Formats: sequence, C-alpha cells, structure tokens
Amino acid sequence: MDKFTIILSPVGLKDSKLALAIEEFLESKFNASVSIERKVGMGHLINFFNEERGQVNAESLLKDLQKKIPSNPLTRIILIMDVDAYVEGLNFIFGIASEGWGGIVFLRRLHPEFYGLPSHHALFRARVIKEAMHELGHSLGLAHCLERTCVMRFSNSVWEVDSKLSEFCSKCKLIIERAYPGLLRSI
Repeated sequence: MDKFTIILSPVGLKDSKLALAIEEFLESKFNASVSIERKVGMGHLINFFNEERGQVNAESLLKDLQKKIPSNPLTRIILIMDVDAYVEGLNFIFGIASEGWGGIVFLRRLHPEFYGLPSHHALFRARVIKEAMHELGHSLGLAHCLERTCVMRFSNSVWEVDSKLSEFCSKCKLIIERAYPGLLRSI
C-alpha cells in the first residue's frame, strides 16, 4: 500500500498540545504519516456563522472546505475547530465528515466547562480523540455502528461520547482493512 497521510488542521485552539496529542494517538492506530498543518484561520468561519443560532453551519462549511482543500485517495484531513456547529434538523453536532476527503471536529460542546463543570484536560482530550477517530472513520467509508462501545456509534450527547471507546470495533476494523489493507496498525 502507498503511504497514507492524515493531516490535522487546528483552527482557533487554545491548547497547543491538543493537536500533538491527537497526532500521537492517530500514529499509534494507523500506518500513516500524520502531520499538523494549518489550512484555514478563524476568519474563514465568519461566512458560515449563523448569528441567530450562535453556531457555524457545518454542512456549508464542509462543502466550502472541500473546494478549498483538495483531496486525494490516500489523504484525509481532520480539522479541529473550537466552535459550536449544527446541521439542519439537529441542535448541534460534534463533527461532520465526507467520505474520501476528511472531516471536522467541533470542540465547543466537548469542553466540560460548556456544561458548567470544572476544566478537565484529560477528559476533554479523550473526547476530542474519540470524535477525531469517529470523523476519520466516516471519511474512510464507515457508517454509524450499533456496537455500544465502538467509536463509530452515533453520539447525541457528550455523555454518549464518554461512554464509548476511542477504538473501532472488530466489524468496523474489518471494513477498513478490506478497503485499505494495512492501514490499521492492529486489527
């Protein structure tokens, strides 16, 4: 298999170590080159901000980013943005992805402070890693999984994010292995 590349692109992060933690985790799970590259700035989001909702329109932003940042079959991009986002029909989302391109993780509702709780860096990082893996899974062709602990299970609340693992279940690993032989470090 040619070398697969995963690009992490932080946007508006206050914690400079967060992207490094995600990079390290992904390197432990994938036979891929993982790098951190700034692709867009916070100013880019202004065109997608819905003032009435106080959130970014994730679908419109994703479509725009797909035009701005080209894709190729062996590259995925995961943008990490410290904003709140929505899609029509849902109050909020933690992330959004496009198969074959990559995805976006929206951090605002992953912070414990959002829920009036004290800051907890380890919990926050674990949540972000799970959502990065989830969106990366969608970009690799995975759908939502019914396995309770699989990272690909849909999360309707932050507590559902907390209850799942940061790993793909055996069924999801098999789907990735069939589509991208050798991409996963262990199946």
